[in-house]
Amino acid sequence: MGPCAEIICVGDELLTGDTIDTNSAEIGRFLRLRGIAARRAVSVADATSAIAGALAQAGEADLCVVTGGLGPTRDDLTAAALARAAGVDRVRSPVALAAVEAALARRGRGLDPIQLRQAEIPAGAEVIANPRGIAPGFALEIDGRLVIALPGVPEEVRAMLAGDVGALLERRFGALARVRARRILRCFGLREAEVAARVEPVVDALRGDGPELDPLVIHYRAAGPEVDLTLDVEGIPAAAADRLERRLRAALGDACYAVGEVELSARIAAILIAHGLTLGTAESCTGGRVAAAMTANAGVSACFHGAVVAYDNAIKAAVLGIPMAVIEGHGAVSEPVARGMAAGVRAALAGHADIGVGITGIAGPGGGSDAKPVGTVDIAVDDGEASRYRRFHFRGDRPTIQRQATQWALWMVFHRLRERGLSSVSVVD
Repeated sequence: MGPCAEIICVGDELLTGDTIDTNSAEIGRFLRLRGIAARRAVSVADATSAIAGALAQAGEADLCVVTGGLGPTRDDLTAAALARAAGVDRVRSPVALAAVEAALARRGRGLDPIQLRQAEIPAGAEVIANPRGIAPGFALEIDGRLVIALPGVPEEVRAMLAGDVGALLERRFGALARVRARRILRCFGLREAEVAARVEPVVDALRGDGPELDPLVIHYRAAGPEVDLTLDVEGIPAAAADRLERRLRAALGDACYAVGEVELSARIAAILIAHGLTLGTAESCTGGRVAAAMTANAGVSACFHGAVVAYDNAIKAAVLGIPMAVIEGHGAVSEPVARGMAAGVRAALAGHADIGVGITGIAGPGGGSDAKPVGTVDIAVDDGEASRYRRFHFRGDRPTIQRQATQWALWMVFHRLRERGLSSVSVVD
């Protein structure tokens, strides 16, 4: 067995529900890809005893990653707790102080006494650079295990993992801590069990041909209508990994829309840019979430110029050009209105939307009826050559319905691009 780790997230806000812990998942994934198994993740209060107690309970863990509690205020107690656990003093590190001063200078701010606390770390600890924030992290040995302390801000955690932490782990654990070879097959529209039903017979058959695939580990990650199939192919000959990937892509068929890290919205953006096309959205129940998904991608201004959030029927009529008689006759949630929104946004954006998306629905919790219950969503895609439409009946609360509608709207755009021969899964990121 390889090295194992525990993750300790510090902060009262994690326990009161004011902040959702995303750091554990980010760190766990980071460690897994480097051959280090995270066996437990806990959240503890901003209290020296709670931090020290969690560390003491880490048992035989080779590594502990602690996030949070490195700020300048009196409730930031992680450095003090770890210093006590290590049996050393907390000292002002010249390296940490220089890092704090440089971070403040980048923000046009000077050093004040409160900020000095962020430069006080356990004696003998190694400073870890924080390229996105002010408080540096640090690493030290406690009871024979490596303890890494990072700030709690997720953006800072991600940057530090990608920076000094990776090199530190490789230095400590050697080749095990290097990024493991893997391939991700991105799937849409199949349930996790359906993906497994297609994948596992293929893997079993190939494993029967010989021992080449013995090191293979498969991970499934389901998020609504999307499932990521991750193949850990470390130690598998490239030819065997290629053969496995080809067979799995064939088994998954059109449900597999990409191989690699790139998500659906980024895939769509890349296709649009490559072919000189633009996309516009007209959204009602999703409130601009499809536009937000697209504009989350860098460089998307080349293919996404605008959107209309037409929540009120008067906006659907005045801006998107849907006759009020159509809205009143069929209802705001209807095929004619969805198709009209998709075509209408192309007209409204006048040359800035070769492809239009229209979304109208009932996200709840109220507003439904027997004919159109909560979760009814109509989506249309129009590119001037064809208009595609689907009605969906989503389950869940309002955010879940909005999220699913957003995902399916993006999928319908991708599917239309595929119909036009503009999309190919053969492009690997």
